[in-house]
Amino acid sequence: MGGTEDSGATILHFPVVRREPPTIEAMTALAPPRSLVASLVADAGFEARDALRGFDREFDYLVRAIEMGSGPDDAIIRLRHLMDTHLVHAMELCQAFQAAGDRLVNIEVQVAQSEKLGGSGQMMLPRARREFRDRAIAARVAADAALGAAQALAGHVRRAAGLAVAAAEEPQQLQLFAAAG
Repeated sequence: MGGTEDSGATILHFPVVRREPPTIEAMTALAPPRSLVASLVADAGFEARDALRGFDREFDYLVRAIEMGSGPDDAIIRLRHLMDTHLVHAMELCQAFQAAGDRLVNIEVQVAQSEKLGGSGQMMLPRARREFRDRAIAARVAADAALGAAQALAGHVRRAAGLAVAAAEEPQQLQLFAAAG
């Protein structure tokens, strides 16, 4: 755990949590499946929304507005920053969803192994299930929002370059944004 320098000072090594870099692929791998979230939304009686299409449409409007004021190059740069911000946020929510799932499984195993379901166990399990549901929905919406932003960015760049579909010479990152949708 610790070591010493030549001067005799003690050096403590702290464990470092290694996180995935915020990429479309990493976010997609961490995000809850749409089918799971659809069933959680239906069971809770919530109204379902299509965040992917909504963000695609809203970012498209946004880029046009920025373009009118600052020009096409600045619009692409600003939209990319916004998309990156949404991606980082979505990754954080997806990681929180994964952690909530781990906690839920842990509590369910503890409850299943105990002979008597005590008062604290009865209260912990429904809370953990609600947290899992809420985090799954939030993570899926954030992931779809980031995907919608990436889709809008890819579409705008294609239109600005005069491309209707992905071309072989198109930068790979742009193809990844388009494939994410």
